[in-house]
Amino acid sequence: MPEKWRLIRGPLAGGAENMAIDEAILRSLESKHSRMPALRIYGWKVPTISIGFLQDASVFFASGLPVVRRLTGGRAVLHDMEVTYSIAAPSNHPLFSNGITSAYSVISGAIVEALNDIGVPAYLSPHRGHSAMEKAAAACFNSPSRHEVLVDGRKLAGSSQRRLRNSFLQHGSILFGVDEVLLVSVFGPKTIEKMAWVGGVKDADADMEGFKRFLIGRMGQRFDADFAPGEMTRREALIMEGLVETRYSNDGWNLRGAEKQVISYR
Repeated sequence: MPEKWRLIRGPLAGGAENMAIDEAILRSLESKHSRMPALRIYGWKVPTISIGFLQDASVFFASGLPVVRRLTGGRAVLHDMEVTYSIAAPSNHPLFSNGITSAYSVISGAIVEALNDIGVPAYLSPHRGHSAMEKAAAACFNSPSRHEVLVDGRKLAGSSQRRLRNSFLQHGSILFGVDEVLLVSVFGPKTIEKMAWVGGVKDADADMEGFKRFLIGRMGQRFDADFAPGEMTRREALIMEGLVETRYSNDGWNLRGAEKQVISYR
């Protein structure tokens, strides 16, 4: 029998709100106020750079774009013309309890199938480590990691994770279009050569809303999940509001080194 999941969809939001919502849902699971897994599908009001939890923010100051530090790891992403997703679940959930690689494989497999449904010949990258040069790269889409989504050897989707004692979060970006001038101004000219996007694939259907339906359907099949449309709980909404004010719209979080931040979950 399919497992009950929450499906949370909302209007486009700013970087602080988007990251705060994801963390609020994660916190609800961590404190065991909720044990129901959640899939969230969302987007961005304005082009925004998100950086990994331990990443140096200073290199992005000159962009003039909003910069928000994620709770998850990885490297910088320019969020613009994309479908963004997050999955939050108990850390002992059978689908996600076997570590980072296994979780990436399950989730990315569903993304690949949904992309195939709209005519994108996507596939998963093979398992391999990063070279020293790749590890130093500032942009998430500069190089594929294990079980990531590729088209013709170029990365089309990027994801990052955070795993706590009781809860797990993975969120990521599935690119539909790219503002090449803006992207090059942020990451330099070489990044664009390593990226793919749905709108650049011949014969692909670049309708985002249609793709979202396929993505939800494929995740439902892969996860054996029954998605029930829902919203944040009142408690999650209050947590989100606090996180926007004290963390994700705060320079102390976004601009200073994350290693100086103290995070506690109750």
